[in-house]
Amino acid sequence: MDELLTKLHSEFDEAEGWIRIIEADRSADDLRLSLSVSMHDESQPEIWQLTCTGVVEESISFMGEETLSVTSESPLLLPYRETEVDLMFSENECSPALLLGLIVSSCVEVLGKAEYLHRFLNQEPTVNGIVSSKFGKLGRFPKSLAEKIVLALKDQPIRVNSIEIGPPKRWTGTEFIRYPSLKVFELGTSYVIGESFSAVLA
Repeated sequence: MDELLTKLHSEFDEAEGWIRIIEADRSADDLRLSLSVSMHDESQPEIWQLTCTGVVEESISFMGEETLSVTSESPLLLPYRETEVDLMFSENECSPALLLGLIVSSCVEVLGKAEYLHRFLNQEPTVNGIVSSKFGKLGRFPKSLAEKIVLALKDQPIRVNSIEIGPPKRWTGTEFIRYPSLKVFELGTSYVIGESFSAVLA
């Protein structure tokens, strides 16, 4: 992976170059991506084979992009890393649209993606969903997102209580285990969350 990242850092022209996923093949917890990389207008595209192991989540787009990174500090990792917190609410007198808007805004501010919200809410993120109820369980959230929501709602006509559950875990088929150390490969709007990434020139 270092070879590809070093080459992109030294040779890639952000104005003329592009990187495109041209093939994706999933096998159990591993994912193989074929990347077509054009460093600049006059270069021949190179094909790089990217191997992603221990994949827990991916979102793939086949559009050409200009930015590629591998990091262990992305907000996309929060659902796999942070303590999970249940938010319980009562005495809800907020308008559903306002309440949903505050929750969506909090999600975007913390995670950068509104579409993540449906993973945490107890029901669908609609004005007829949980936000229209007088009381109930709002959902289970990563701790930093839960804290952001509580802060956003502190001056609203609703009572919110936080209950820490513990670290996020996944089901292996026989038991719940904690997630290993994870990284994120990001290419524009595409991303893969997994344990390790390696790339070789095909």
